[in-house]
Amino acid sequence: MNLVLASNSPRRKELLKQIGYEFEVIGSNQEEILDNKLTPLENSLNITLKKAYDVLAKTDKTKVIIAADTIVVKDNLIYGKPKNREDAYQMLKTLNGTSHEVITSLVVIYQDKEYKVSSTANVYVDLLSDKEINNYLDTLEYVDKAGGYAIQGIFSKHIKKIEGDYYAIVGLPINKLYNILKKIIIT
Repeated sequence: MNLVLASNSPRRKELLKQIGYEFEVIGSNQEEILDNKLTPLENSLNITLKKAYDVLAKTDKTKVIIAADTIVVKDNLIYGKPKNREDAYQMLKTLNGTSHEVITSLVVIYQDKEYKVSSTANVYVDLLSDKEINNYLDTLEYVDKAGGYAIQGIFSKHIKKIEGDYYAIVGLPINKLYNILKKIIIT
């Protein structure tokens, strides 16, 4: 089975390798545009579908396309990737000392079939001082991370607890992906 990861995310590449799959990477050029008429979950799925079809158009139709999108949601507002340090600072100030939801949507396309799922987790963040936030931002780990942080990195020391799928937070719900790929292999 020829797998194509529709993402340049180092985390997604690492997770897909971790579960034992060989794959090629073809990044999507799809812009991540939110639709105010959709819920955060619907927006995440919509963006993921667009990424999957963008990559499908660039490759052989016999391949299995795997696309994912991760968003952070607080008070029904979506926090994507920060535009700059100040944007990341504002995101972290909003998430500071509270809980928020992380949603990762997953789309797999194979032989004109779409498999769409989402996975969520609630993340509880410590109450951080401005110095702690700025020290974290100095690491530049926030760059290209939904919500301005990476749970598997330096920011992990600020996470009190999570409820739900850890891999949704990292960016690829691997159990759900494995179960989809198992169906494709069997059918």
